[in-house]
Amino acid sequence: MKVKTILAIAMILFASLAVADEAGVAWDTLSEEQQRVLSGFSDNWDNLAPERQTRLSMGADRWSRMTPEQRSGAQKRFKQWRDLPPERRSQIRNRYEQYRGMSPAQQKHIRDNYRRYQRMPVERRQQLRDRYRNLTPDQRKRLRDRVGDKPRMTTRD
Repeated sequence: MKVKTILAIAMILFASLAVADEAGVAWDTLSEEQQRVLSGFSDNWDNLAPERQTRLSMGADRWSRMTPEQRSGAQKRFKQWRDLPPERRSQIRNRYEQYRGMSPAQQKHIRDNYRRYQRMPVERRQQLRDRYRNLTPDQRKRLRDRVGDKPRMTTRD
């Protein structure tokens, strides 16, 4: 499978969900660059759901604007995604849907906490992970309830 096709599929998973109009996106309305990136879909384009056509076209547009370094990073992330067990991918999708159902304030709170966590020294992050893993399921639930009524997005229960 071509790398660009794989990345176009990845963009479906991670691109923001846009509402497609009922007609979708006609292949001949795509730019030459979008058609090149999405060439693996050309034979089946008309059979794709309109929402998927829209997300693919947006992903191809975004791909075209990326620097080589950004493309390399996207390829690496998609490989990591593809290498995850199906159960883990499903868990991540479910948590993403949970996140999308939150208010903008709740989403901001989660993003802020994640950034704060990322700025911590590696040793401190490992201590927190180890401490969390050693909690009983009931202790984990009480901690989540106390922190914000929702499971943390990065936790691997």
